[in-house]
Amino acid sequence: MSASLLSKTLIAAVAASALYALPTSVAEAQGYGEGGIRAGAFMVYPEASVTAVYNDNVFAADVGAPPPASIESDFITTLAASVSAESGWSRHALNLNAGLSQKFYQDNTGDDRFGWNIGGDGRVDITRDTSVSAGLSYTQTHEDRDFPDAVANAAEPTEFSVLQAEISLDHRFNRVTTRVGAGYADYDYDNVPLIGGGVFVQDDRDYERFNQFVQLGYDVSPDTNVYIRGTLNQRKYDQQPPVVATDRDSDGYSVVGGAEFRVTNLVRGGVYAGYQEQSYDDPTLPEISGLSYGANLDWSVTPLTTIRLEAAATIEETTTVGASGYMAQSVGIGVDHELTRDVTVGARASYGNNDYEGVGRSDDIIRAGVGVDYLINRNFSVGLAYDYTERSSNVPGLDFDRNEVGLTLKAKL
Repeated sequence: MSASLLSKTLIAAVAASALYALPTSVAEAQGYGEGGIRAGAFMVYPEASVTAVYNDNVFAADVGAPPPASIESDFITTLAASVSAESGWSRHALNLNAGLSQKFYQDNTGDDRFGWNIGGDGRVDITRDTSVSAGLSYTQTHEDRDFPDAVANAAEPTEFSVLQAEISLDHRFNRVTTRVGAGYADYDYDNVPLIGGGVFVQDDRDYERFNQFVQLGYDVSPDTNVYIRGTLNQRKYDQQPPVVATDRDSDGYSVVGGAEFRVTNLVRGGVYAGYQEQSYDDPTLPEISGLSYGANLDWSVTPLTTIRLEAAATIEETTTVGASGYMAQSVGIGVDHELTRDVTVGARASYGNNDYEGVGRSDDIIRAGVGVDYLINRNFSVGLAYDYTERSSNVPGLDFDRNEVGLTLKAKL
């Protein structure tokens, strides 16, 4: 994309509008959370955005790797739009959403990518104490160049689609809460062309994931529920031996205890911890087991300052030769502070580790960033952000660091 076209795109996007996602406290304090268009019993929320980013290492290349590895920078413009609709019924609920995005690279146009998603979820209130919830979504997207399983010499990013569905039944016995449910996901990866010619076939990555869970909880107070949850999962790959060398089908489970709570308006969110295990059908693939944990907390330190904490430990899939999968662990913290009614500053940092079972590979990922957001009015805002990413691996050629500086213009109706 030329510089003149980029500037025209930015101007057009501002005129056309785009939404900025504000911290809840900021939006509520200024009345910016009251947008939307009423359509009968639904509230409709249209949004759009344009982001211009300078990325000094678009291919996540290792500066110490031998040729042909090289560090390339680029300017990337992302146009995005979405719409969601929420019902306002006294009983039952229905939510619908759809979105699309287009990335334009100024120099590396082969990485230009279009993505979209559509989905919905709802709830049927059978009685005051019993309800059924369900959701369905489809996403067409791509893997970023720094994805753990990204093809090293791919001429373009890997595109893939995800179809997801879930259903659950909730019932309350006074203070005792129960929930049972199941979920399904289908992952379909496209083949990618290689630098220098040829195609890398990725049909061996296509798989389906099934899960079933049972949760039993107790309301300690009106704002706090403690629970124990057991989950089973089955992961089934489309291709089996002898078409592929390894049978990557697996079965797993997790057992966790946790709590969801709200302490007045100061702290709200949830935490859980327990044990998880994944066993593979192929005898050459070792099982993966360890802690299962998660956290999502918002702490309003003052009316103007909010601290967010997130953590997770999950077992993820890989097609790395010799590896059964990897344990992905991460913890992150973010701080938002309102300098004035119109200006919010923020900072965030996270640490993650991907530990591959069976091959000895271990990646450490550090992310950090700062940003400032200016609310032009209830419909428009602008944000400036800096982000840093670093991956350190014990496998040669996988280390990289990246700096990104971005300007985002957003608006909503």
